[in-house]
Amino acid sequence: MLVIAAGLTGTLVVDHWVFGEDFEWGTAALLCILWPEALTGLLRQRGRRRAAARIDAAGQWIPFAATAVLWTGLVLGWSRGEGTNWWLFAGAMLLPAAGILKLAASLAGRRARRA
Repeated sequence: MLVIAAGLTGTLVVDHWVFGEDFEWGTAALLCILWPEALTGLLRQRGRRRAAARIDAAGQWIPFAATAVLWTGLVLGWSRGEGTNWWLFAGAMLLPAAGILKLAASLAGRRARRA
């Protein structure tokens, strides 16, 4: 997963800043979700459970950051007179629900551990 995240980040940077293509907001939102998951998995594999737990705790809020990235892309496109990218719009509508479910599962897991 870490290799995929690094590869996507590299292509996003090269496509936008080297080739001058439009910034891919959907890819940026995906990377917001992918990087914390990849880093958490790597740290757990290396035996750094406390660091992985910290990144995992911060990662509970990542769907909301990814939603903000998607909405930024949509609003900037609309301000330039572009049409609606329906894939980005669907993601911007569904990611907050996924974030709420992820937070609820995290809270339920904490309560189960305390009991």
